[in-house]
Amino acid sequence: MKANLKYLFARCAVIGLFAIVTMLQIFSFPGQFAHMRRVQSIDLVVEILLTIFVGVWMLLGQIGLVALWKLLRFAQEKQFFSPSAMRWLKLLCRVAKGAAGVPALLFLVIAPRADDPGILVMLTAVTLFLVTIAIFLAILKEQISMKSEERVG
Repeated sequence: MKANLKYLFARCAVIGLFAIVTMLQIFSFPGQFAHMRRVQSIDLVVEILLTIFVGVWMLLGQIGLVALWKLLRFAQEKQFFSPSAMRWLKLLCRVAKGAAGVPALLFLVIAPRADDPGILVMLTAVTLFLVTIAIFLAILKEQISMKSEERVG
């Protein structure tokens, strides 16, 4: 019973995160960038680039959350080392790598216009965090592949 509560909590957290990411993707960031263009007079091109980059970043987050949802199901059903679970883990690794690249692109767009180093420091920290997660997921995938091969072989 206690184990089921862990999975239930994890699934609720994934649902909540998915809802928040979707809200940020659709409403918050595009509105923020439009406001920045009106108030701080950033170029329309910069607004469009920021909207696209952040929209793609949020989409990668949504895909990653779907992969986590699937992996939670495999773990709950004690099928985490199955080939199907490995496909979802590979997808999660690819998404993490892509998500790590987006802040670097944002850095290139924002850095020439930045008047405050805070946003650049934040983008650097987020990039390093996501790179660390991507590397950890690659190591995890490798370890699970070895474990799966041991079980089959």
